[in-house]
Amino acid sequence: MSVEALHKVILYPFINESLASLKAMTNLIGEAGEAFVDSVDDFRFKGYAVCSQVTGGLDGVIMMHHYPETAIAIGNSVCQHMFEEKYQYTEINEELSHALAEWGNTIVGRSTDLHGRYSLDYKFSSPYFVHNVNDMEKYLAGVTEVITVPITIEGIGRYYFNLLIRKVEYQTIGIKREASTGISNPHTQTLPLDSKILLVDDSGMIRKALRRYLLQLGYSNIIEAEDGSVAVTMVRDHKPDFLFLDVVMAQMNGDLALAKIRADGSNVPVVMLSSITDQVLIKRCESQGISGFIFKPIKADTGAEIIKQYLKIA
Repeated sequence: MSVEALHKVILYPFINESLASLKAMTNLIGEAGEAFVDSVDDFRFKGYAVCSQVTGGLDGVIMMHHYPETAIAIGNSVCQHMFEEKYQYTEINEELSHALAEWGNTIVGRSTDLHGRYSLDYKFSSPYFVHNVNDMEKYLAGVTEVITVPITIEGIGRYYFNLLIRKVEYQTIGIKREASTGISNPHTQTLPLDSKILLVDDSGMIRKALRRYLLQLGYSNIIEAEDGSVAVTMVRDHKPDFLFLDVVMAQMNGDLALAKIRADGSNVPVVMLSSITDQVLIKRCESQGISGFIFKPIKADTGAEIIKQYLKIA
């Protein structure tokens, strides 16, 4: 299969989503270059990568690959755009790692969801992050071809998309990007300002941002959980009046937590949060009773206004 075909089928949704998320989450402008075949023998780890294993008709790894200085600049911009504060970190620390993870998860989540809407014989793993050059050897094992697309960020530098191919056996098919913003809350009665709100997300950065937006709106009775299983217990013990619940989390996903919360008899209004726009998942959550579905990313200039639109209970 040609480089052009592989680019259009596999890489295009990832590249397109990364450019859209770059603009939405950092206000930086990126431009994709032409796809080309990299030498497997000369391929080198640049310092920071977000990866997803590809299995099925295509066996390999898709990698969003950065030089450290580019990753740092993007991470600072994600933080600044989310919190409206100046960030000038010079190395990847815990806060930048959270920011880069949120950016990477958004891109991989939306891209793999888009792929999943087509009857294609390959699947993607959850994203994971590579920081150590020694880890690269195992990803190159058995790789016969590397397809690379450079992304140039205006005033910053470059990052790259690499498709490391071990085997490919599928039909060429075109894919186009589908935009989606969320499912609104149909209710009209605004949540009272003294209500208790539970934020559930395994990203401390997202919880921090949501807390900030809620405080801007006048809500201060806010509690937090970093996992779905903890959220189930907190709903039972603390009886919040409203719940923002992330879908994809490390220990228990939000859709499973929602099912347990409803099984416990709680009718607390719930708004789901996710970068994944899978219609099957959305319908499963709707069947459990939700008051809306926000598709990430959420950013500082519109975050409070978006949250306000969902804080309705009847």
